[in-house]
Order: sequence, then structure tokens, then C-alpha cells
Amino acid sequence: MQFKNSRNSNRAVVIDMTPMIDIVFQLLIFFLVTAQMAEQSRATLELPKEKGEDSEDREQAGLMINVLADGSIVVSDNVVSFEALDRLVEEAIAHAGGVDALKPLIRADRNCDAGKLNEVFNRLSARGISSIRLATERNR
Repeated sequence: MQFKNSRNSNRAVVIDMTPMIDIVFQLLIFFLVTAQMAEQSRATLELPKEKGEDSEDREQAGLMINVLADGSIVVSDNVVSFEALDRLVEEAIAHAGGVDALKPLIRADRNCDAGKLNEVFNRLSARGISSIRLATERNR
């Protein structure tokens, strides 16, 4: 009786790449969709042209407030009143962990009413927020 030597057998190991390719395509689709959603969440504005900071650090805005040319205030693609803005700011302060942790970004159209912009600044200051950033477009 002869036994087959298992050490010398030529086994071919087959690696199925289909699941890995599926995962790569799913990740690609995920990143494309999220990048598109992030781009759409920004209101189309004509920002003031100023030099701005030379800082390379990019801080994430805990709250982004857009003041459009017609004077409307937009937060997260929703037009809000000043009272609704107050509630959103209170929620953002609670979510950020305090007034000092929240650094809101205001994106104001260069043709917006200065009175509306000042009212937004005053309402943020009334909540104790001292670090308010204003978005600008660099001169080219």
C-alpha cells in the first residue's frame, strides 16, 4: 500500500480578490458622495476680497453662518431668523463643550446689509463668544 506524501503535493493557493475590489469601490463611492455633499452645503457668496490671515492652520468651524446679499441668514442650508439663530448658537455651544471651544465662522456676502451682519455679531457676542472668524477671499 502506497501513501501519498503530503509534503510534496503542489497545491495552488487561490486568493479571491472580488471582496477587496468591492470594498475599494464602496469606499470610492462614499468619499465621492461626501465630498459632493460638503460642497453643496456652502452657500454661493461673493466674499469680501481681503488678504486675511497667513496661518496655514485650518480650523474646523463648529458653526458656519452665511449672511446673503439679500440679508437672509443661512445655517446648514436653512434660512433662519435671529431667534432661530440664537437657539442654534446655544445648541452649538452645548455641543462644543463651552463658549471658549466654539469658534463660529461667518461667511458674509460683500454686498450684504451691514446692519444684518452687525446684528449677527452682536447676538454671538451676547452669548459670550469672543472668537468670531469672518471668511474672506484672497486678492489675486
